[in-house]
Amino acid sequence: MKNLAVCGVGNIGKVHVRNLLSLRGCRIAGVFDTQAATLNQVASEYGLPIYPSWRALLEDPTLDGVVIATPAASHRELCCQALAAGKHVFLEKPLASSLTDSLAIVEAAAKAGDRVVQVGFCERFSPAYLEAKSAVEQGRLGALRVVQTSRIAPFHMSDPSWELGVYDTAAHNLDLILWLKGAVPRSVLARGTGVYGSGPHFCSTWLSFADGSLAVDTIAWLRLEGHPLSECAQAEMLLQGTKGSFRVDHTARPAWCLDDQRFRAVDTVILGGEGYYSCLKLQFDYFLSAISGEVAPKVTAAEALASERVVLAAVESVKTGREVGLVT
Repeated sequence: MKNLAVCGVGNIGKVHVRNLLSLRGCRIAGVFDTQAATLNQVASEYGLPIYPSWRALLEDPTLDGVVIATPAASHRELCCQALAAGKHVFLEKPLASSLTDSLAIVEAAAKAGDRVVQVGFCERFSPAYLEAKSAVEQGRLGALRVVQTSRIAPFHMSDPSWELGVYDTAAHNLDLILWLKGAVPRSVLARGTGVYGSGPHFCSTWLSFADGSLAVDTIAWLRLEGHPLSECAQAEMLLQGTKGSFRVDHTARPAWCLDDQRFRAVDTVILGGEGYYSCLKLQFDYFLSAISGEVAPKVTAAEALASERVVLAAVESVKTGREVGLVT
C-alpha cells in the first residue's frame, strides 16, 4: 500500500482524486491546494485530510509520492522540492511552461536516484493508442509517412493564466505523434486564431521530419457549456504508412447518460468517468508499479522533454509567424 498526496485539486486534480480512490494499492494521505474554497470542497466531498501547507505535505514521513496537478508554471518548484524531500512524483502534463524549467526538472529527476517522475500523458496508456503503437513497431503499416491528429477541449475548463494557452491541451496529441514516430521533427510550423476575444483558441501545427514524413495536429477550444459532449476530447488520429493505415476515432460515444447532475460517457477520453477503467486510471496503476520497483518507469521527465520542445516551438511559431527549426 502506497501513500500518496494530491497537490492541486482543481479540474484535473479532482479527477485524479476520484480515480486514485478507486484503485487498490494506494491510499490518499491528504490533499493540498492554495485555493482554500476548492481544497475544502474536495476534502469534504471525498472525506480526505487536508495538509495545512505544502511544507507540511513534504515533511510527512509516511508519504511515498506526490501527485502534482497544478498549473505548468509551478511545476519546476513543486517537482524539484518533492524530489529533494525524497518523494516519488506524478507530474501532470505539460512538463513545464518554459524550456528552462523543463530542463531543471529533467536534471532534478536524474539526480534523484531511484525516485520516479512520471508525466501525465495518459493517452499513452489508452488501449487504442497502444494498439497503434504496436502496429507501427511491428511494421504492419510499413514506413509511417503521415500522422493526422485532432482534439477538441471545452473552453470553460481552460484557464487564462496558462502560459501555453491552447497548447496546454494540444500537448497530448504532439506527445502521441513523437511517441508513435519514435523521432523528433526537424521543424515546427503553427498557425492560430482567436475566437472568443484574445486567443488563439484554434491552432494547426505541422511537424516536418528528417525522413520527409509529416504530422499535422488541429486543436480547438470550444464553448460547449450545456452540450452533452463538453467533457469529451472528441479526439481523432489517422496514421498512414506505405503498407497500411490505422485510425482512432473518439468523436462518438457508444453509450452515455445525461441526467440532472452531469453528462457521463462510458469511454470518455480525457476526464474519465466513475465506473470506467480509463487510461487515467491505467497511468496511476503503472505509476504505483513503478514506485514499487515492479516495472521500469515510463513517460519520464526526459521523455516528456522532447514533446515539450515541440509545444514551445509551436507557441513560438504562432506568435512569430515563422517556421521554427529543431535540433534532431
